[in-house]
Amino acid sequence: MLPRMNTSPLSVSLQAAGSSARAEILIGRGCACASAILESPQGPRDVLWAPDDYATPAGRPSAGGIPILCPYPGRLASTTMEFQGRSFTLPPGDQFGRPIHGLAHDRPWRIREQTGHSVSAEFRLAIDAPEAVQSWPADFTLSASWTLHPDRLDLDLDLLAHGAMPAALGLHPYHPVPVIPGADTEACQIEIPATRFQPQEQLLPVGSPVPSGQRIAFPGRVALGGITLDDPFCGLLAEGGGSSGDIVARVVDPASGAMIRAAWSEAFSACVIFTPPHRRAVCIEPYTVLPGQRTFDTAVGWRILETGEHLGGRYSVSTG
Repeated sequence: MLPRMNTSPLSVSLQAAGSSARAEILIGRGCACASAILESPQGPRDVLWAPDDYATPAGRPSAGGIPILCPYPGRLASTTMEFQGRSFTLPPGDQFGRPIHGLAHDRPWRIREQTGHSVSAEFRLAIDAPEAVQSWPADFTLSASWTLHPDRLDLDLDLLAHGAMPAALGLHPYHPVPVIPGADTEACQIEIPATRFQPQEQLLPVGSPVPSGQRIAFPGRVALGGITLDDPFCGLLAEGGGSSGDIVARVVDPASGAMIRAAWSEAFSACVIFTPPHRRAVCIEPYTVLPGQRTFDTAVGWRILETGEHLGGRYSVSTG
């Protein structure tokens, strides 16, 4: 067994020099971002939502902020999966008793580098969750770097395989609804550049993706009033219509023009949209794979990494 390194502090506070922007990163629990207050034309505002207890030991790791999901985002179809002729068992987690959100989002990470406006940390399965090593085909290291700017928060992710393994990454950002306090919650809009929708039954995929319009009027803006979603989309269009570049989604208050802009690299080829029952937030979740799979099919985004190979991506959230 690899030696366990010193445990990092529970949280790190970031401050963008010369501005009111600040963020809190929960190094001690998944390296999630708990809050991010950024400058905007409407003044400083939080672009993330989280319950009051989120940053405490009692908080549920996937209930707010921006949790990091790896080596599988969302659900897998079963607690028993097979890879290259070998079976392995994963812990149940969702309401149907299926694995959900990976092995890193609820465990302590270790700080590698820190400044006033940035922090880099890593999670290695064999060091930071040795009890879970048998739950995945190989050991891996996941690195995350958060960088705060006055009006933007960036995240760079890198997954390194220490053996042959299936690999996927995901994020679970919660954005406040309404975008600014006092705005009309029902009129708040989401803009998603998705052309395809993956039909589901009991939150598992059924058949192949179909045009998004069969579920909701994406690509484009849709008012959140009366909409309930926990659905995966794909066929994401890069901003400007190019074949490469950032994929951009928005949460918009149409009356004031205030918005939250989320952008991610094309490695995140799918997106889950979730409206929590409390209706105080909407989740726009970039994934590198369509979730809920029964096998590690590369056709839906799974990467099969060999020893020393990487999977990475970038995500940003800003005020416009």
